[in-house]
Amino acid sequence: MGLRERIKQRKLNWNIILLLATIGTTLGAGYQFSIPLVNEGLLSSSLQGAATFSLGLLTILGCHEMGHKLMADRRGVDATFPYFIPVPFFLGTFGAVIQMKSTPPDRNALFDVGAAGPIAGFIVLIPLTLLGLSWSFPVSLEELEGVMSLPSPLLLNWLSNSVTSIPAKGDLLLHPLALACWVGMIITMLNLLPVSTLDGGHITRALFGGKYHRVISFAGAGVTFALGYWLFGILILIFAIKTTHTGPTDDVTALSGSRKVVALGLLAMLIVCAAPVYQSLIP
Repeated sequence: MGLRERIKQRKLNWNIILLLATIGTTLGAGYQFSIPLVNEGLLSSSLQGAATFSLGLLTILGCHEMGHKLMADRRGVDATFPYFIPVPFFLGTFGAVIQMKSTPPDRNALFDVGAAGPIAGFIVLIPLTLLGLSWSFPVSLEELEGVMSLPSPLLLNWLSNSVTSIPAKGDLLLHPLALACWVGMIITMLNLLPVSTLDGGHITRALFGGKYHRVISFAGAGVTFALGYWLFGILILIFAIKTTHTGPTDDVTALSGSRKVVALGLLAMLIVCAAPVYQSLIP
């Protein structure tokens, strides 16, 4: 095995190690989220809740990142396999990333790579959310005392109305799978923000070119603060200040008309997944 092959194998080993670590941390997070449901007699096993949370969340994240990877391969862009990011608290992960090792050949390729991830993740997010909501628990307001409320994306509201019957004076306790899908919606929203080298940053760079990309990045950071995600807003503001998007090799050829239509769909996806923190699942 040559030096280049050994380096690639070592990097792939890190992909696998981080994936296994993230499976462990998301199982731990799902277990903790499941304990109150088991104590209330709503869920039979914390292990079952842990498994569905972990599997659901990693499926959404994995499909999102593999959408980027497969599209990058198709468009001739050298990109890594996904690196999952485990954390030993709260949700168990900060998501996953791939790294582009070469420059996209043109704006169309840059757009395709940036858009493929959110689209792939969204495709699996819908059926998983419907399944998770169908397993969730409609309860009265009295039963919701002491329960943590969550900001509610429009998409989650629409889907919950289609598959569950919620009491007039009550709401919905999310099954761990539905909670994983809620996380997937938040990650989709944040990734689609038009900032720096986030997915939305790639898309706006392909749409508007380098001249307006930096200005749009600062506007995207402002939207993040307006939604109430202060910590993430600070991070992406730092990215917007310190990171310059290099753009594609051919930065002259305009983006195709069909991709501009897709961009409108991606904007709609951002809106329906948006969840201002001052809103709540509990009235």
